[in-house]
Amino acid sequence: MASRNLVLSLCTFFLAVAPLTFAGEEAASGVSGFKNVNAPGATETDSHAVNNKIIIAGDYVDSSGVQHGMILNGKTLTSVDLKNCTTTPGITAISFYGINNKNVVVGWCLDTITGVDDAFSYFNGKFVTISPPGATSTKAQGINDKAQIVGTYLDSANVEHGFVLKGTKYTTLDVPGGFINSDAWAINNKGLITIFAVKSSAYHSFLFNGKRYSPIDVPGETHSLVTGIDSFGDRVYSVVDSSNKIHGAFFLNVNGGTYFVFNDSKGLTNTQASGLNDKLRIVGTYAPSGPSTPSGPLYQGFKAIGCCRP
Repeated sequence: MASRNLVLSLCTFFLAVAPLTFAGEEAASGVSGFKNVNAPGATETDSHAVNNKIIIAGDYVDSSGVQHGMILNGKTLTSVDLKNCTTTPGITAISFYGINNKNVVVGWCLDTITGVDDAFSYFNGKFVTISPPGATSTKAQGINDKAQIVGTYLDSANVEHGFVLKGTKYTTLDVPGGFINSDAWAINNKGLITIFAVKSSAYHSFLFNGKRYSPIDVPGETHSLVTGIDSFGDRVYSVVDSSNKIHGAFFLNVNGGTYFVFNDSKGLTNTQASGLNDKLRIVGTYAPSGPSTPSGPLYQGFKAIGCCRP
């Protein structure tokens, strides 16, 4: 899918660690307390989502070079695999992208038999397939405490759409106004959905309230990919600046809202923010400075804290 291909291509860029400030934004002091997220025994860890219990969902690569789904509670790792999911490290191997406060996770992987992406929810050893009617390929990326799930799918014409699943009802989400490749990423307990889409080769972010798609791009950025939203309307993004460098971004929804663009201080190539909980805990991935493999850097997870809600 086009949006996932963009996220993959973002990983090839390099960025500086100096905080950036754009018109209408604060410096990166709004995000602090960076700590590594490392699955025990992992060579690479990707943290994509976090709930209010600070349980982190994502994936990790073990010492044998095999990727697994990850649910990480402190130092306690739950490693998850699904038959027919590719385990070759990379963006198509099994991973979880959303987690709610009941510890239900959602994710997807490339099916090695069918050659398409399979989406699912997972809880306590049980997988449930997620597939909108008419979908040929599906990715699940967000879930709230009402078990409402969002993601993206391809139809038979290879056109990409966002979707939301409420109960047993699927609803297609397409940003109007000439935008393509709508990709729904997160949903909070109020039903607000973060979604990004493409127009004129640029990614733009929106907030969908069930009726209206409101633009929520990070000011001054070439690409805005909104990824997480909490119950208070605070948000996180991965953004690309005019120099094709990748940063995380945090929106604090207090007094009209403030944007903070940030980088993990240990990374010299890119920082991507993916998840946010109601306690303003942020998770994501970064490419650390120092040696990398022939195929590129071994990405690591991070957690940080956004500041500050009164």
